[in-house]
Amino acid sequence: MAAADRFDIVLRGHGGHAAQPHRTPDVLLAASQLVAQLNTIVSRRIDPAESAVLSVTRVNGGSSHNVLPAEASITGTVRSFDSQAQDSIEVALRNAVAGTALAHGVEAEVTYHRYYPATVNSELEVQVALQAAEVAGLKASVAPRPAFTSEDFAFMLRERPGAYLWLGQGGDGHPLHHPCYDFNDEALPHGVRWFCAVAELALAS
Repeated sequence: MAAADRFDIVLRGHGGHAAQPHRTPDVLLAASQLVAQLNTIVSRRIDPAESAVLSVTRVNGGSSHNVLPAEASITGTVRSFDSQAQDSIEVALRNAVAGTALAHGVEAEVTYHRYYPATVNSELEVQVALQAAEVAGLKASVAPRPAFTSEDFAFMLRERPGAYLWLGQGGDGHPLHHPCYDFNDEALPHGVRWFCAVAELALAS
């Protein structure tokens, strides 16, 4: 799974009356143009052979219909697999923010946090995991391609060899993070059987 970064951008102006936009820098206009520009970073700055995603997930600013706010904020996430692509995206994002701030006469602050590294399984442990699934009567296979979701188990895999598995749970089709998502408790015994099989195989070897 992908490495996960979070960015928080704050744009600051003076605030003012909406009927007199010439008297104050417009942080909402700056934020709007910046959102559009951020969404071009991956398509124009990253090698098409690489895989990366940048998503703006929150934009905040203003509280009244007739007031230009003094501050606006943008939050989002970046997912990538290659450290060079990760570096390039951060640099391009910071440059885009600086350029937009300069063009609109606002101040900008960027907080960029690389909170999860990429989740990379080790070969031997993958084979043990697949064999344990077979012993437990479960169908398991190697994922056909990497996923852009991220996982803090990546920190464990940096220190020790291991493998991360997804346990299918059926259900009503609502995906993770959907407001109607509900974990299917009936999946738990299958996971326990798999863990026991892993332990037995590891101890036997």
